[in-house]
Amino acid sequence: MSGSSKRLDVYNLEFQCPDEEMQIGAYVFEPVDDYCDRYKALQHFISVGGGHCGGTEPTTGSHQITGQVTRPKEERAAALGWGHRDPTELDDILLLLSLFTRRKVFVLEAEDRGEALIADPRLFHYGGGLGLSLPKAKRPDPFWGDEYSIDLANGLSGVNETIRSENWQSTYGKGHFLFLFGSACHRQIIETSFLLSWTIWEHLFRLHNEHWISQRSIKNVNAREKIRYVLTHYGLVDQISQDDAKNVDRLTLIRHRLSHDGSFAESNDAMAADLFVRLTEFVVARTLGLEPSEVFSPKERWDRFSRGELL
Repeated sequence: MSGSSKRLDVYNLEFQCPDEEMQIGAYVFEPVDDYCDRYKALQHFISVGGGHCGGTEPTTGSHQITGQVTRPKEERAAALGWGHRDPTELDDILLLLSLFTRRKVFVLEAEDRGEALIADPRLFHYGGGLGLSLPKAKRPDPFWGDEYSIDLANGLSGVNETIRSENWQSTYGKGHFLFLFGSACHRQIIETSFLLSWTIWEHLFRLHNEHWISQRSIKNVNAREKIRYVLTHYGLVDQISQDDAKNVDRLTLIRHRLSHDGSFAESNDAMAADLFVRLTEFVVARTLGLEPSEVFSPKERWDRFSRGELL
């Protein structure tokens, strides 16, 4: 797609430095002049002292224009399966920014200002494990000296090229599971995040097996087998042990009861569901060619789950 270069307002994007632009692919994102004020007006849950913007306090927050993006004259079509007409690479990048920064990042044309925004301005509840899976780089810090921190621009540029590669698209198609994952990360009841995550695992099983198993046969594969497959395929376990099999059986029962009864049956089912969503963060990181973060200890928690310990 070709046209003239154009600048668009960007909502809710966190910049690593308030005076540095960020380039992802051919798109250059620049913070607005009053970025720190806009950043502090986003939703925050805890008090944080220091930092480039002088710290934050807990606040409900709202959507904020935190930057602008310059579109190149020549734009590539989107790699992912969007539902609107003529999606571009920028749509893909905005989705990746949302998934990796845990805020709904979007753009508006200048003529669209003043319209009601339907996007959720709240911080995502999940997705932290994915965001911390990006590679790190040494950056100078005026307060603490040199430090290693997430390299958002280069990391997402790499992920963006990954999803555009022939190999990735031959495996994952239009990446519909990424849209499901974005929905699972939103701040909502755990039941919804758990069921969406379960759908992602079954979807991944189909993607990896549809070239040799018929669609009818895939539908007839027991849900337990699909979950076991994803566990081993993405390296959460080397092979399914008896304890792993019992874990899968328990999760399958939780999912079955939730789907049919509308609620968790036991008091610790919610903790098991939370673990499953964290495991999904691990799996999604692997699908994007990243080394999953262990900050939320998904593999350790799975082992404890196997031993019947509290999560």
